[in-house]
Amino acid sequence: MTETVRMRFDHVSFAVRSIDRAVEFFSRYFPMKERNPKTRDDQVSGAFYWQDFWLGGFVVEFIEDLPGNAGFVGKFIDKHGEGMHHLSIEVDHLRPLTARLKRDGIRVVDEQEYSAGSATAFISPRSAFGALIQFWQVPDFDAPHPRPAPDGLAHFDHVSLAVKEINRASSFFTRYFTPTAPGREPHLSNSEGNFIIANMEVAGFKLEFIQSPPHQVSNDFVARFIARHGEGLHHISIDLKDFDSTLGRLKRDGVRVVEEKRNRRGERQFFISPRDAFGVLVQVWDGL
Repeated sequence: MTETVRMRFDHVSFAVRSIDRAVEFFSRYFPMKERNPKTRDDQVSGAFYWQDFWLGGFVVEFIEDLPGNAGFVGKFIDKHGEGMHHLSIEVDHLRPLTARLKRDGIRVVDEQEYSAGSATAFISPRSAFGALIQFWQVPDFDAPHPRPAPDGLAHFDHVSLAVKEINRASSFFTRYFTPTAPGREPHLSNSEGNFIIANMEVAGFKLEFIQSPPHQVSNDFVARFIARHGEGLHHISIDLKDFDSTLGRLKRDGVRVVEEKRNRRGERQFFISPRDAFGVLVQVWDGL
């Protein structure tokens, strides 16, 4: 991007019909700590409730419509179902960033300024490989941002995007964001060889990209996802210390667990189906 704009990844947001029900589910299986209580907010896109939590060193936010109000959250759910809604990145200066994006033909939406010096804008998913990306200007960017001490129970590792061409997607994020560490170049998955994978650290957080391989495979889940939903946010990945007991508790509770397996390095994983996790596909690794 440009040296005049500093960035810091803040949260991933889930659009749900009921914050209380979603929080109850995720708190049952993952060690979450509240960062902000449920709060009403009014933005250019409409009024809504939000609440966020620390989970494994990262922040997850839940958003819902006001009772009896068909707002932007409900419209999103009507079209896409519950699930991941956007990624949010804090910046120290917003205008140079949005000006650069607009000059390059990137669609910027829902711009809004606040009296206290805060401001926000979004990159449309049409311009960001299906991902809605929020920028939030914080006037006290350099002020201390307290974080809970690592609890050793969970580590929020990454958010994964399903894309048609990894090289184009990674070039986009490299151009407009702040790569903070080199990632892994695109390579065939070491597990089943049925997808190509790459990652990069952007504004202090790891983004993963997945795409279909050039050859035909029996389980091309990336192609199926894109055919059904388009490019976009695919899953979140969490390393969990309490792997076995959490897996057992999920099964006893009747939560749908899929893709339970061990990779070539001996690492175990499973996924919680989005049908049972408020539209969010959750990958869990025995990584702590």
